[in-house]
Amino acid sequence: MVESIANILKYLEKKNIYLDGKDFSFQINSHPAFPSLLSIVSALNINRVCNYVLEIEDSEIDELPDDFMTFVALTGNEQELMYVEKKNECYLVNGKYKISKDDLLSKWNKIVVIVDETQSDLKKKGISTYLLPFVGISILIILIGLYYYIHLNSFMYLLLSLCGFSLSVLSLKKVFGIESSIVSKVCSGTYKDCSFSETKNTDFISNFGDYSLVYFFTNMISILFLSNNQNHDVFVSIQKLLLIIILPVMAYSLFYQLFKMKKVCPLCIGIIIILILQTYILMM
Repeated sequence: MVESIANILKYLEKKNIYLDGKDFSFQINSHPAFPSLLSIVSALNINRVCNYVLEIEDSEIDELPDDFMTFVALTGNEQELMYVEKKNECYLVNGKYKISKDDLLSKWNKIVVIVDETQSDLKKKGISTYLLPFVGISILIILIGLYYYIHLNSFMYLLLSLCGFSLSVLSLKKVFGIESSIVSKVCSGTYKDCSFSETKNTDFISNFGDYSLVYFFTNMISILFLSNNQNHDVFVSIQKLLLIIILPVMAYSLFYQLFKMKKVCPLCIGIIIILILQTYILMM
């Protein structure tokens, strides 16, 4: 079954569908019907991969698409689920074993699994795969340039604002469509999202992610335009004013988590720590 799971993932990659191997393997192995084909189909359905399972006759093999999965016994009598590609008059199994049509018909069990990538509700790897590294490198270059342009305290303030902005975005993961197993483990329990956008009746903690997002974004804009040596004093004055506004919000957020919710949000605590560090920098 381990080889079958690896073969499935390779087949999906050829369809430009990428799943987390560990999660997919766990979903199959933990299924009540494991190790049957039903456990595999169920895991594909959980991951919103459109698939069809067919039982066909040998005479119908030519009607199959150019690639599909089927159980094949290449070595011995044990059959493994493998992906098969049509190559002229032959078939390529798992991308490396070339066999004839007659050999395939003598080794398969006539059960075929077909994936329709056009109907699969999945985010596929594309330009976004290369966009994130590009954005990261661009930000790094900008930071290096700013290091020689702005006051050191302002530069440290900018780094903290970037961290705070990132945490704020993660805290609003539903708004931004962020799906991450790490974030889901951090934000577990009743309050899994710090956004108030989906509910009409909201509590204070639900607004904290939105407040901090606006605050840190304002910080970054202020730093870029006002943090040079000539405008440093103006920048500090504006930031102190913003902190006077945000610190009561921070204090009430902490109070609400500890005494009302009785559950601490790690992302919100991270934002609060950044705010405290920024306050310390301004007072230096």
